[in-house]
Amino acid sequence: MRTTEITRRSLLLSGVMVGVGVLAACSGTEPLPQNSPSVPMPSDPPQPQGDRYGVDVYNTQAVADELVYIDENVRPLDREPKRVLITGSTAGAGQLAAAYLLKRGHTVVAHARNAQRAADVRRDLPGLQDVVIGDLRHLDETRTLAEQINALGEFDVIIHNAGEYGLSGPELLRANSLSPYLLTALVTPPQQLSYLSSNQHLGGGLRLDQVRSGGGISYSDSKLHMAMIAIAVARLRPESQVNVLHPGWIPTWMALQDGPYSRDDLRAGYMTQVWLAEGVEAGSDITGKYLFHQQIETRVNDLVHDEDAQDQLLAAHAEQTGVRLS
Repeated sequence: MRTTEITRRSLLLSGVMVGVGVLAACSGTEPLPQNSPSVPMPSDPPQPQGDRYGVDVYNTQAVADELVYIDENVRPLDREPKRVLITGSTAGAGQLAAAYLLKRGHTVVAHARNAQRAADVRRDLPGLQDVVIGDLRHLDETRTLAEQINALGEFDVIIHNAGEYGLSGPELLRANSLSPYLLTALVTPPQQLSYLSSNQHLGGGLRLDQVRSGGGISYSDSKLHMAMIAIAVARLRPESQVNVLHPGWIPTWMALQDGPYSRDDLRAGYMTQVWLAEGVEAGSDITGKYLFHQQIETRVNDLVHDEDAQDQLLAAHAEQTGVRLS
């Protein structure tokens, strides 16, 4: 990557982060969701941002190049197609998995945080069956999102790919911990569930008091919670195939928040989701595991497989949301 490009992207990201900080400092309450009746909505639907695949808007050039590769090289699978929902699928690894599964002939529903991102992904992936909309930073929108998903009928596969980074502690709790829990509890269970975590979960903690109070947690905490939810669901719903995985530090827009250099393989980062979803290759019927690049990960926080800790976390989530996971 050229130095001028790195500098330009870094300045852009710095401006975004400063803007987020100013908004947070100016408000002591949770921001109004975009579909709040107090917020005027545009009369015309939003137009997609930037060129196709949104380079330098919501995707890196590496992701855009991989989307082009998928479009030009991936062919339909000679198997019965599946219905797949992927949260957070308007950019990065989620969009790549959605694009790949679409080209393989599966029926895919994407998820966008708002109408603008929905317009973007409809333009980028015209084969989508539908796009559901909801900002996971707001639990009322997450509940509405669950209703939208259920209204579309049952899915064979749901991939909980969505995740936020660089936000306030309370927003991270809602987006990366409480919302995945709510969607798991409220959406009709599919045959297969996959959850995306991060190797940063190794430094995370339970933070039960913060979960109960709605207080702030760290990104590491939230990714530990995601992993624990997944393994708990695998235990509580043995009729379903449930796993957690991490894609590695791949060159997506999110990764640029920590700098322009990403060490891990982009294709390997999203292909574990595809491998699990299709379930046609040896070993892809695995369940109840933490995976990295289609292999069982050996470096896992001890809390992930601690059933007592899982139950404590689920109880705290139920107390905060008023919804119990069955």
